[in-house]
Amino acid sequence: MALDLGVLHRNTKVIHWKSALASVIVWTALALAFNVFFWWMCKGWLNADPSVLTGSEFVKKDGTVTPSSAATQIGLQWLASYIIELSLSIDNLFVFVIIFKHFAIPAGLQYRVLFWGIIGAVVLRIAFITAGIELIHRFEWLAGILGAFLLITGVKLVWKSSGEDHTDPSHSIGYKILQKLMPLTNQFNGTHFFSRIDHRWVATPMFAALVVVEMTDVIFAVDSVPAVLAITKEPMVAITSNIAAILGLRAMYFLLANVIDRFYLLKPALGIVLAFVGVKMVYGWWYASPLLPIHWSLIIVFAVITSGMVGSLLFPRPPKNAPVDSH
Repeated sequence: MALDLGVLHRNTKVIHWKSALASVIVWTALALAFNVFFWWMCKGWLNADPSVLTGSEFVKKDGTVTPSSAATQIGLQWLASYIIELSLSIDNLFVFVIIFKHFAIPAGLQYRVLFWGIIGAVVLRIAFITAGIELIHRFEWLAGILGAFLLITGVKLVWKSSGEDHTDPSHSIGYKILQKLMPLTNQFNGTHFFSRIDHRWVATPMFAALVVVEMTDVIFAVDSVPAVLAITKEPMVAITSNIAAILGLRAMYFLLANVIDRFYLLKPALGIVLAFVGVKMVYGWWYASPLLPIHWSLIIVFAVITSGMVGSLLFPRPPKNAPVDSH
């Protein structure tokens, strides 16, 4: 990432969609390659010491477990977690577009805001996931509460998905706190987040946008972290899959920013996914066994998200104020 910002994007050149597409392909390929590498490493570790599987979730009902099957389950958990986090991260793009428009961030400077925003997101996700797994291990009933929360959130997202997004960045808690802590200016200072005006330091719109982006990620993490924990309780699986999804978000923004509104069925699709993993989490907590094998969960999540995106393209939403055909 240091190479990405320090060398490849040192200037404020606007990122072309072809360059963004190439970056998306590279980040996706790296994520899938890491998934295969992670599965291969787990297979080696488990074959070397099968005793670590004793009493784990990978033990079958008949009490048997094999390192190979456990490694495969872990690999599929990683892939499912990656797809869920990536899908929920795409939902962030709707809000990012609004934030950059509100603060009038030039297209050439948006990449820098997203870079540092995602660095902060990675740190926050590691903290949230680590805390979440530890809490669930200490208080097993918490899994049921989180599952119910995801179910309710998913239903609400489906129910409200047809409405307009009235997000106002100026009402963000982070932005209000920033206003009280230091003076702000509407003037940009190149690629810098701060500027010195009248012998005092002030925050530029770049920093204001960064604060709101970080606060937005905290809010989205309330949904995404429990969703991933519904798939896996393994810290390395949850953390690395989250990071892999978040790292590709910047490139995806520049690829989809101008067309993101076309994917109007994505929000209800995400709502269905959240509701599904919520039911899965509650069932697993209540019956102490998974609702479905991980490969079926992966297929369902992938099918729902794909249907939402493809359906949006096949059945485009009518333009606003479009004339109604009376015939």
